[in-house]
Amino acid sequence: MAEYKSKYAKKGLSIYGEPNIVVLNKIIEHSSIKPGDKILIPNCQDGIDVLPLVKRKYNITCYEENSILINGGCIDNFYTIGLNKRIEGINKKVNLFNENFYKHNVNEKYNLVLAIRTLQLKENNKYSIANKIKKLKSCVKDNGYIYLTYYLGDDHEISKRQIIMKGQIKRYFNSKEWNVIYYRENDIRITKHNKHPYNKKEHYHNVGTILVQRVSHKYHKRVVNRTYRKGSIYGDASQQVYDYINFLKNEYKRILDILIVDANDGKNVIPFAKNGFNVTCYEDNNILLNGGLINNKKTAGLKKRIKDYNLESNVIVNESNYYKHKDVNKYDFIYIENSLNLEKNNGISMKNKVRQLMANVREGGYLYIYYNLSINLKKDNSLLDYGEMKKYFDLESWNILYICERNEINYCNNKSNDDKKIGYILAKKKKNRIVHKNYYSIEINNSY
Repeated sequence: MAEYKSKYAKKGLSIYGEPNIVVLNKIIEHSSIKPGDKILIPNCQDGIDVLPLVKRKYNITCYEENSILINGGCIDNFYTIGLNKRIEGINKKVNLFNENFYKHNVNEKYNLVLAIRTLQLKENNKYSIANKIKKLKSCVKDNGYIYLTYYLGDDHEISKRQIIMKGQIKRYFNSKEWNVIYYRENDIRITKHNKHPYNKKEHYHNVGTILVQRVSHKYHKRVVNRTYRKGSIYGDASQQVYDYINFLKNEYKRILDILIVDANDGKNVIPFAKNGFNVTCYEDNNILLNGGLINNKKTAGLKKRIKDYNLESNVIVNESNYYKHKDVNKYDFIYIENSLNLEKNNGISMKNKVRQLMANVREGGYLYIYYNLSINLKKDNSLLDYGEMKKYFDLESWNILYICERNEINYCNNKSNDDKKIGYILAKKKKNRIVHKNYYSIEINNSY
């Protein structure tokens, strides 16, 4: 028993608490790193995240300038046995530097840069957020990853110079050089933290996280309009898009066929295409297709944006209205946002629009629809009544995985006084509908 305690003491807990194994597992899953790959950890402290990774046979390079955290001792009345003791016996895969990462000249490239506790630490105050992120990016291999966590707003643990506002982090990653794999900022919901040397009582933070992948450099010469920096005039794709991209990557082990109806200028097309999916999209607005001024906003157009991202081989653009076009193809995933409610589609009943989408999903595929509701029950072909969407899905052929219809008015999309609310549904197709002879004429008129 004494021998066991002695062995356990050398692997004593970090004074910063337990590592978040769930988060580490998600990072490993979404970054697809393998045992033997190289991981960089700036400000590793006494190894809170080093041990769980080195035990999985990753090669770790870490930096820590505080000698007590490395060799053991007392810091702010917290006693640590130190990183060296904690990794004793397994340190063949750990390359440790007793200095500040941002001061050190790093020439090596890594598969993953894990910056969980670094951007806003007080010992790094003399370096700006922009310079620290630039240094982290310089250490990433082609197709490598950076994972960042940070505190939002005027947090009690950080200096004024290190404040990060909502949406700020994304601006440091050019979309032509970096793919956003995961991005979330909990600016309203707080995260509870236990006491540690920087804060000796139970406390709270608003936390942001982002996982990005460096795009592999293309060494063949290609002509690029260097002045083109505009994104979609409809803003960035929502986090829901990236969640479904990650879901589909884990669900399937092959290249998927995606359908996006009413693609606009590519707000939702570009993220799917950049992640290697084959995307078919429909758009019949000439300005959104070819560029120009629409609603006092200038867009480069869907075609140019696809070309500038070098995604022509991934995207098929149909210059027509999907609901007036007979598409006989089947898709693994159909993503619908801001489509059913458009005025140009009002000439087609809501039932026929939804059923046409259903018909293009292959067996085992998924259909996601984001739609508008009316609280006044005004019946037209752009809004749905509460509970109406669910009625269109035959439960023998479909498995409804998730449906939500919100009571709050969606002011972002509510550009008139129509009191619109939103709903969304995700359904999986179990089988194609069987057409019986007695109902043949009905099926032809209402086919889906």
